[in-house]
Amino acid sequence: MKKRRPRHDKPILKALTFCALVILVGTISFQACVYINNQHDINEKNVKIQLIKEKAAVIEALRKKPVYITLPGAKPIRAIVDDYTKPDSIWAIVGKTHPISTEYIPPDLKIPDVATRTDKSDDERSVRAIANTPLKMMFEAAAKAGHNLMIGSGYRSAALQKVYFDSLAGSVGEVDANQAIAKPGQSEHQTGLAVDISTLSRSCYLDQCFATTADGLWLADNSYKYGFILRFPRGSEAITGYQYEPWHFRYVGVDLATALHESNLTLDAAWPYLQTAEKTLRKNGAI
Repeated sequence: MKKRRPRHDKPILKALTFCALVILVGTISFQACVYINNQHDINEKNVKIQLIKEKAAVIEALRKKPVYITLPGAKPIRAIVDDYTKPDSIWAIVGKTHPISTEYIPPDLKIPDVATRTDKSDDERSVRAIANTPLKMMFEAAAKAGHNLMIGSGYRSAALQKVYFDSLAGSVGEVDANQAIAKPGQSEHQTGLAVDISTLSRSCYLDQCFATTADGLWLADNSYKYGFILRFPRGSEAITGYQYEPWHFRYVGVDLATALHESNLTLDAAWPYLQTAEKTLRKNGAI
């Protein structure tokens, strides 16, 4: 009977199998590590993206957050998002303490759809486009109430303002002239947002007696409903820097005009409230 020869290949096969398993497990482990690592990177990136989105959402919400202004005795109004220090703003204040460049020209001047002095230049008959519709609505309402209004003077360039100022200063002196007429760069007329209003008959034309006429009284009582304010009211000379002008109206929009009417403040007196609102808008990133 023949003896079986020992099978030496079995241990080798087992060893090879074991090695293969080790390599396979190692490969799987490596791939698993790579996968886990990649997932960690992806998750970390997604978290960063989400944080950026959340931060952007907070910033955007803050930017859009309404800012309100409450003048004494008036209902709160929402502040317009604008730089009030620029002459383009309908809330800009222009005067002796707030001059603007004599080079400034409003970008959207037009002759409004209301009666104007036809013997004036097209420029002086013009206003900013934003004031056109409110003027038309106000004049139509005045006509229904029996008042036929007319614009005597609208936009004035700094050069034209100088002509008017020098003419008056030549007769009454510069100091007295500067109580009645603004120097170049200090006139609201240069913004295209101010108008001198009279009647077609020119009764009390550019005269303080206009305040006692039915037309002047109607304007004083109703102009705010259309976004206009009596810019230089009686008794405010110390704060406005100019004499009482019952014919000079300025467009600021219905909200602010109403608040000024309710509070009985001039634009100058309300300026600190507007500045506070503007600072908040800047802080919020709205402007």
